Amino acid sequence: MKPISSSENQVIKLARSLHHKKFRDQEKLFLAEGRRLVEEALAIPGLVEALFIREEQADDFSDRQDLDCYIVNDRLLKLISATESQQGMAAIVRKPVWDLATLASAEGFLVLLDRVSDPGNLGSIIRSCWALSVDALLLTPGCVDPYSPKVVRSTMGGLFHLPLIEAVAEQELDVLQMQGYELIATGLDDALDYYDIDMRTKKILVLGSEATGIRSTIKSRCSKTSRIPINPGVDSLNVAAACAIITAEAWRQRKVKPL
Repeated sequence: MKPISSSENQVIKLARSLHHKKFRDQEKLFLAEGRRLVEEALAIPGLVEALFIREEQADDFSDRQDLDCYIVNDRLLKLISATESQQGMAAIVRKPVWDLATLASAEGFLVLLDRVSDPGNLGSIIRSCWALSVDALLLTPGCVDPYSPKVVRSTMGGLFHLPLIEAVAEQELDVLQMQGYELIATGLDDALDYYDIDMRTKKILVLGSEATGIRSTIKSRCSKTSRIPINPGVDSLNVAAACAIITAEAWRQRKVKPL
């Protein structure tokens, strides 16, 4: 283990740079903060690039010879932290690498988000998709960065486990359709109740921007539209809640006997 006391240390500077998307993209790294998130990352071999702990935590990681582990004080932890109050532990984590072609080869159930911009919504969706065994989450250009600190915190570790593909182009959706995937939109026009749609074969559930919904060029690729019946006095559901409800039904269907 290596003690660090200076804010000018290059590893500290790297950690602080990851508050910004430009450097997360450039380095293919991001920050995880707090013991629970860090331990989720540590459970996956090779994912953690550097670990920052207090001196009193050193014994907990003394057997991790595979890690670059740094002992820092509270002042440096606060500098590293992207939150108002540091959470006692942090790590620089490598972005997981997933291959869309490999993920799409199975009889999968995928979720596609089109320009979802709220970090809390994306974090909740990642957590729900992980919990409900979605095979992969696809993000179009214009979605919020899934590796931003707020999204990472709200996933509660789901980001380390759920296959996620960023910047999915519409041409890639054409390829998925040629491979047998059916796109199902969410909305109200000419829609079926979500529990009346068979989701046991290759399906991609499409959810759109909180403000403008699914863009027309993607919606035109969808063969069906699903809706969630709700109290008529309520305008709509939050996109994260809608995703959880429909993916829970897909999980239920896919657990029963196949067609």
